[in-house]
Amino acid sequence: MTSKIKNVGTVLPMTALISKTAETGTFRAGRKFITWLAKSKQNAWQFLPLHETQLEPGSATQHQPSPYKGYGIGLDPRYLSSDSPEASDEQLAQFVLENDYWLGNYALFCALRDHFGTDNWSLWPTEIRARNPDSLKKWREKLSPKIQLQTNTQCQLHLDYHKLRTKAHESNISLIGDMPFYLGLNSPLVWQYQHLFEIELDGNLKRVSGVPLGPKSHFGRQVWGHPLYRWQEPNLVPELSSLFKFRLQYLASQLDWVRLDHAKALFSYGAINLVDNTDQYLTGPGTKFIEELIDFTRENDLKLYAEDTGDKLRKLSSCLRSNHIPGIKIFRFAYNEKSKKFSNKYLDISQYPANTFAHTTTHDTETLMGYLQLLSSYEIKVLATRLDLQPTTDLSSLAESIRDKIIDSPSIMTLIPLQDWLLTTDRINIPGTEKSINDTNWQYQMSVAIEDLPANLI
Repeated sequence: MTSKIKNVGTVLPMTALISKTAETGTFRAGRKFITWLAKSKQNAWQFLPLHETQLEPGSATQHQPSPYKGYGIGLDPRYLSSDSPEASDEQLAQFVLENDYWLGNYALFCALRDHFGTDNWSLWPTEIRARNPDSLKKWREKLSPKIQLQTNTQCQLHLDYHKLRTKAHESNISLIGDMPFYLGLNSPLVWQYQHLFEIELDGNLKRVSGVPLGPKSHFGRQVWGHPLYRWQEPNLVPELSSLFKFRLQYLASQLDWVRLDHAKALFSYGAINLVDNTDQYLTGPGTKFIEELIDFTRENDLKLYAEDTGDKLRKLSSCLRSNHIPGIKIFRFAYNEKSKKFSNKYLDISQYPANTFAHTTTHDTETLMGYLQLLSSYEIKVLATRLDLQPTTDLSSLAESIRDKIIDSPSIMTLIPLQDWLLTTDRINIPGTEKSINDTNWQYQMSVAIEDLPANLI
């Protein structure tokens, strides 16, 4: 156990929260989790995106578990605590006034979704799909009660979340969220800004987000399935900038830090061709675009850091350094068990740059224990030796020692997934393996109730 006091936090999705006295995965449970964070001398909590997710294909009610297939706006109703009071008329009026820039379109979209039994807006009547102004006006009037219900629910959710945020700040705990780089096709924002995405007139996608197969694609070819932004049309880039700022503006009211997911895509992004499999990397908008986002976050008192893992990072890394924006270090990539090679970039913990967020593992990888179990006894020995640790067959002890080294690294923040505090092997997600039925991705829940978590970790 390390004795050094620094910025240390836990990574845990809101949906994973288990409490003896609060409903699973609610903001009420989140408030209890903050109590534990403070008790264990931590000062940060990173959760995954909190927005509502897309419906499962063919379902009118069942939402997808992945927060990276989400609406990009609005809070997920499943987080609402049962003890949350309904908003007063004054609170509702104030909420509408402050959030009208996103709320109107969101509430209409959800009302149409519930009316037609699908959030696949390409299946809605043509005039709605095309957002004909007269048609939208007609449907706003027709679905007024459903729209009001959505408005009321979002107001109640945001008030409930505000209680969580207030408790976090009273406990000197920073809330760290995530802005997924891509938006799901069935998002109210994609419906609103269709012209900014590569979408066919019939709603089909010929190219989608993902990772082309190549020697450096750690998890192989990945088909994420999001519509691509029209970066290749320069006249649309200013509008795309406005869309990204729009999303950041919404998050600024909720978070202290936001992680810009998949930031390298602003310079080089994968285009997965669903027609002929001619995948390729294309050029993103680049330095000027991300610097505009950086300036915007600073103007809105939102601190930004960027996911900068993978290859093709030279331009991104240079941009982050020159603008003093933290990147990340993920120890899990210290040794590549496939190529049998060490990466000093992640292995040399004592050399992590100060302006980075250090992670043991992430929601997309094995846990620290799960990772060590992949390695042979010889690889474990070499890894321990390279870390100046005593080689041991006790993987729990080794994992704890690695964790403490990462906490003691020069990085300004260390974020530890709860599974790595508890030294378990329970994964959150295996990229590229999602199935339509019996899928275990994004189903993780705590193995120990919040009230029983150990407090003597740091």
